[in-house]
Amino acid sequence: MKNKKMLMLSTTAAMSEQFNKNNILILEKLGYEVTVAGNFKKGNPIPDDRIRDFCVWLREHNGKSYHIPATRKVYDLVNNTKALLKVIKLIRHEHYAFIHCHTPIGSVIGRIAGYITKTPVIYTAHGLHFFKGSPIRNWILYYPVEKFFSRFTDIMILINYEDYNRVKKHFHAKKVVHISGVGIDTEDFYSHRKNRDVMRASFGIEDNDFLLVSVGELSSRKNHEVIIKALHELGRKDIKYLIAGHGQGKDNAEEHLKKLIKEYNMDDVVKLLGFRDDVQDIYAAADALAFPSKREGLGLAGIEAMASGLPIITSNINGINEYSIHKKTGFSFAPDDVFGFAKGIAYMAKHRDWSKRVGEKNIERAKKYDYHKIDELMENIYKSI
Repeated sequence: MKNKKMLMLSTTAAMSEQFNKNNILILEKLGYEVTVAGNFKKGNPIPDDRIRDFCVWLREHNGKSYHIPATRKVYDLVNNTKALLKVIKLIRHEHYAFIHCHTPIGSVIGRIAGYITKTPVIYTAHGLHFFKGSPIRNWILYYPVEKFFSRFTDIMILINYEDYNRVKKHFHAKKVVHISGVGIDTEDFYSHRKNRDVMRASFGIEDNDFLLVSVGELSSRKNHEVIIKALHELGRKDIKYLIAGHGQGKDNAEEHLKKLIKEYNMDDVVKLLGFRDDVQDIYAAADALAFPSKREGLGLAGIEAMASGLPIITSNINGINEYSIHKKTGFSFAPDDVFGFAKGIAYMAKHRDWSKRVGEKNIERAKKYDYHKIDELMENIYKSI
């Protein structure tokens, strides 16, 4: 291949920082200079210093960063049009071999720009917004857009089988591929279990306490409030709940959670830890993961917790259903089933031997999602484009 430059495009820079580092390393190995385009200034669900560190990391790996004013707001035509024009100008200047785009807005920008500049496009959909049980608004808004723009997609990658089967049957991408997410280092998560006692002590967790954790941004989509409400129903002080995640301020989810904790007088039960870069140790301290999201393409937190040897209590929605099996990996309930979550949590706390056995079996189940397998698939996809 003569041209050894490619463009990694998403609405926010955080998408590439959190989910595309392995892909960037693969591309570096294949001899590409990678430009990561996205909004580096606003809307990122991770701290600014981590974005700055990512820019440094990119330069260390033959990469560049390029800011575009894209936003997650579908109706922000002004900023998203500006982002599109900047991307088209960038492509014409750099002559990229191909584009790999992510996120709904980023994928529309990438595919329009790819069509105009005649540049091949890969699109990874990290969970389509329309799925069985999703609001009718999502089907009306997102389905026709995704179907139309699939015509301008050379390779479309889906990370759960519900999305894959629908796209394969009804859409128009030249090639449709399923991969099991972005991959995790399963051995690394398992190895941190030795830190359990130290981490529990640092959080003030007693030996007899049952510790639930959630890992993920503070947003209404992550639905942490259903677990807080479930714990309020149980009214137990020996079940603790730690939430590790950064609030974006987009839907005031962080303030809502704080008000809920105060209203229920649960300051000694529920703690908001903010953003953490030691999630392996957070899992090590825990007895179970709570993952009640309203929507997930796949949901890394659930897989990470399984690799850490934890039972999981989750919502029973699209991507999470790929690996969360009711009464086998833990428990699975409708996202708004407060009493279901309460019963599941109480059962795990009471039957701790059962919870530990489930967690041990989850270690093996998580190996399907090890990054070595995913990286091999992605390398073949990049070679094929």
